[in-house]
Amino acid sequence: MSAQEEEKGSGHRHDGAYDGSAVMLGDRFRLKPDMPLPELGVPGLKAYAVSDERGAPKSLYALICRQDVAARTDVLAQFARFRRLPMSIPLRSGVVDWPPARARRFAIVFEQPGGERVLPSADATIEPWREDRVVRTVMQPLMPLFKELSDRILTHRSIRADNLFFSDASRESVIVGECFSGPPAINQPYYYEPIDGSMAMPEGRGPGQPADDFYALGVTILTLLCGGNPVADLSQDEVVEAKITKGSYAALVRDARLSLPMVEVLRGLLCDDAEQRWRYEDLNMWMNGRHLSPKQALLPQKAARTFAFDDKEYMNAPALSHALGRAWPKALMAIRKNDLESWVRRSLGDDARAEAVRHSTQAAFASTSGRVAGEDRMLARVLMALDESAPMRYRDISVRIDGLAQAFAVNYHNDEKRQTFAEIFAQRLPQTWIENQPAMRPELSVLRRTFDTAAFTLGKPRIGQGAERALYSSNPNWPCQSPLLKQDYVAELEDLLPALERVAREGRTERPPVDPHIAGFVAAKIKSSIDQALGELGTTDEPAVFHLGVLRLLSDVQRAVGPMQTPYLAAWCASLLKPVIEGFHNRTRREQMIEMARQLAAKGNLTTLLSLVDDQLRREADAQGFENAKAEFAALVEQANWLRGGGMTSPAIIKRHARETSSIVSSVIAGVAVLGITLASVF
Repeated sequence: MSAQEEEKGSGHRHDGAYDGSAVMLGDRFRLKPDMPLPELGVPGLKAYAVSDERGAPKSLYALICRQDVAARTDVLAQFARFRRLPMSIPLRSGVVDWPPARARRFAIVFEQPGGERVLPSADATIEPWREDRVVRTVMQPLMPLFKELSDRILTHRSIRADNLFFSDASRESVIVGECFSGPPAINQPYYYEPIDGSMAMPEGRGPGQPADDFYALGVTILTLLCGGNPVADLSQDEVVEAKITKGSYAALVRDARLSLPMVEVLRGLLCDDAEQRWRYEDLNMWMNGRHLSPKQALLPQKAARTFAFDDKEYMNAPALSHALGRAWPKALMAIRKNDLESWVRRSLGDDARAEAVRHSTQAAFASTSGRVAGEDRMLARVLMALDESAPMRYRDISVRIDGLAQAFAVNYHNDEKRQTFAEIFAQRLPQTWIENQPAMRPELSVLRRTFDTAAFTLGKPRIGQGAERALYSSNPNWPCQSPLLKQDYVAELEDLLPALERVAREGRTERPPVDPHIAGFVAAKIKSSIDQALGELGTTDEPAVFHLGVLRLLSDVQRAVGPMQTPYLAAWCASLLKPVIEGFHNRTRREQMIEMARQLAAKGNLTTLLSLVDDQLRREADAQGFENAKAEFAALVEQANWLRGGGMTSPAIIKRHARETSSIVSSVIAGVAVLGITLASVF
């Protein structure tokens, strides 16, 4: 949707005040800031009523997304093509002027569910459902959705009991709520996630794979049968350790009374081996009365003797790996005792894993006291060696590999965590994690290239590179986080110049219209080379060169996204060109250029404005004129010095000039005499 479409009837004046008129998304959906719908909100986001200008009878609502966290715009268009599926389908999305925030925000419009939430909140309790009601009301209606997700290899990542709504007042079927307003799985309770997802931080779970949604369906079924969280009496660490040691089915179901058919389906859906976990075909056969024998993943190998850590005893490598990762400083001390390798080799009988642990710990033993360089990296590699299927962990960071870039973006504004993520990329820990996997999947190759790019850009800490470019190159749909754009939502390159035009129109021009975030955002998205502009932007100690780089970068963007008129932005850039124009020597030319810059800025074309101050022929003419003027001036100075030195009054000069004068006078007298004689003879 174009900027003009978004602003039409927005109800948000350019001075930032709300004028009371409608907030329109496109030319169809009227958002109502004065009509919040708390029952349809999601954690951290509010929902508002929406009306359809075309008169559609169904009730609508909109979610207003955050500026610092990206919506799932990469899958919005795909889900928007779904029709008549039991889920909240996005009808329209885009950026609107949003009065409550006095800013522009990304909005998504949905149809309102016909009934209330099945579970009011994640920690709520309800009357436990009967098994036949779960099958009839939840499983049967949701089958078409799971088939579509499986066929398209898409993930929902927000399937849970408190995100189910009754489809109508009869309460005989359900639909699944939205999954687009924030990063995938960020709002999922940890126990809805498979083992590796439940170990990861919420923002680092990633889009995952369809098998994750089937696992979440299994937990949803169990939650309804139990009337709420089935492990509410346990801590997260206790649940994760139980999943690792006993398997997810035993850890979550515990002593719940279930029929044999329900045991069968939950064993299939909660299988910890994603390859063996039930999919649509298995679930469909079960729904049709066919009995299957779910294959349970093998539990971790038990050690011959336990490994003591932090006052607890551990019998398998994955559980120990999780415990070490959750207590980083203590884990570093434990590794220094140098008995982990021996435990793995002797108690587990795993020479390959023991060798990997030994190789990873060699650097730590180079020093007998204190911390050594690479100590954190060493522990991260040890955890990978103990459990290659676990998330990648480094100090207080724990992420699935496909959620790493997303977690980096969510935590970007936390200085300490941003530095930690920078260390992860710089030390190539994601690549190490990928190398440790037993099989190379195609998606891992793609991720590896992303991490290589991030490490490369982080190693070049200058404008247009560094952490900013790494942020946007690894998260293509992330909105630009420039302080200049904090009142806007700019996630696409074509939205940048209109946003800066609004900033200029509002008079917020205290700083140049390019900063490290904008430069990194452009560098990550533009296809043409912008090396010259970035080189000029790197010379912050030379205002003329830096400001020329500002104009050049924005001109590059304007050429890349197509013609658009940005007169306020052009005037902003023209005001920065004073040191550039002052670099010309001819005063008349400078005055002419200032006037021409004003005229060109009014037309809003940054490229023509750039050509005015970056014309090589004009520069050469000015330089040649300056050289000529210097030479002429030098000659005049030399003549003046000669005159001041008595050049015109010296005896030699006077004598020479006297001779010359007498010769001229004699010639004149002789000529007159000859003329007289000639005339006398005639007359």
